[in-house]
Amino acid sequence: MPFFQRDKASIFYVAEGTGPTILLLHGWACDSLDWQYQIPFIHSLGYQTITFDARGHGASSVPPEDDPEQLRAEVTADDAVALLAHLGVASAILLSHSAGALVASIIAARNAAVVQANIMIDPEHYREHDSRGGFIAALQADAHQTVMRALSGSYSETTPAWLKTWHRYRILRTPPHVIHQSLRVKSENRDSIACWDSAKVWMKERKSPRLVVLRDETNLEKERSLGMGSKDRIVVFDGAGHWMHVLEVERFNALLREWLDTVVTSR
Repeated sequence: MPFFQRDKASIFYVAEGTGPTILLLHGWACDSLDWQYQIPFIHSLGYQTITFDARGHGASSVPPEDDPEQLRAEVTADDAVALLAHLGVASAILLSHSAGALVASIIAARNAAVVQANIMIDPEHYREHDSRGGFIAALQADAHQTVMRALSGSYSETTPAWLKTWHRYRILRTPPHVIHQSLRVKSENRDSIACWDSAKVWMKERKSPRLVVLRDETNLEKERSLGMGSKDRIVVFDGAGHWMHVLEVERFNALLREWLDTVVTSR
């Protein structure tokens, strides 16, 4: 089982395939299995994939409760960059979901040379600080139940039972302090890295072409306000929900192929 050792952490990763590299970044209380419907498809397009479980998630080591700094998105971003260097990969295309998109944006803003392109699915960085306080307190009181209640709001009438079961089991195996602290350390203050007041400033440092796929138009104008380069694109998947890469695999993978063909390979 491949593990990458970095300071206090043992990070599970898998590198497969040949060709240009796509680094896949999972979301909060998730793991690299989120990409099961994209990995074989990406290989079929002639790319290598690298996935890893963020600290405290999946098969990676769990930081102790008294060391929440390990759970910062900035640390996950640094882990990703260090893993690429460890594997001898000079640069990669980033493919991310939800909280993973925050990590991808940090990499793009701080390590521009590493990022060829940035593909983000329903990012989380549009939330205002005022909407986070009560949720963080609820997570501290009962992380597992709070997350499962929140997830229920992201489901539609057509969301299959298997996806709800998958989410529930994965949440239950994620330590409660990881769920709580990983959100708290990036969202507790107005200037925290994941809050919109902060994000709308530092995210303008991203230079690589980006494809952003949103579940609806709620955050469309916020994403546009961050600047639109000639190769940047925002696509709205109305009705797809937060897990569009899982529930609308063919539609999402077709978009992924198109964007890679027209933007990345033509650079």
